[in-house]
Amino acid sequence: MTTSVRQVENEDKSSWQELYGAYLKFYESESVESSTELLWNRLIKDAPEIQGLVAVSNGEVVGIAHFHYQISTWSDTSHCYLEDLYVAEDARGKGVASALIAAVEGLAIQNKSSELFWITKENNTVARKLYEQVATLSDFVRYEKKLN
Repeated sequence: MTTSVRQVENEDKSSWQELYGAYLKFYESESVESSTELLWNRLIKDAPEIQGLVAVSNGEVVGIAHFHYQISTWSDTSHCYLEDLYVAEDARGKGVASALIAAVEGLAIQNKSSELFWITKENNTVARKLYEQVATLSDFVRYEKKLN
């Protein structure tokens, strides 16, 4: 399976929407049409607020990645946060996630970021096998407080 990775394009909307919906379902969340539309619009702007990549295999979009840059209080460089990464079930185990991560890494390096990071659920064991091959597990603990 040959996979290419590129910026998301207007023509990708229906494929992207299907994968993004599956991603949300995987994390036991539901798609909210207004939020999904807002994200899509952020991804396809001329100067995107959130960067979006798609992985394409045999002409079909089989994976998505969303990321953005954050300024750091610890350095004079930015950090790149890979916020969403999802691969279609039938394309898993074929290098798609690795290709998406590598593409984000390359763009983060071009942007002179000093760190690429992401989070996942502790029980996401399949993805974590890959993540532990390409990155270092942090010892930070994440806390959340919902504000609405």
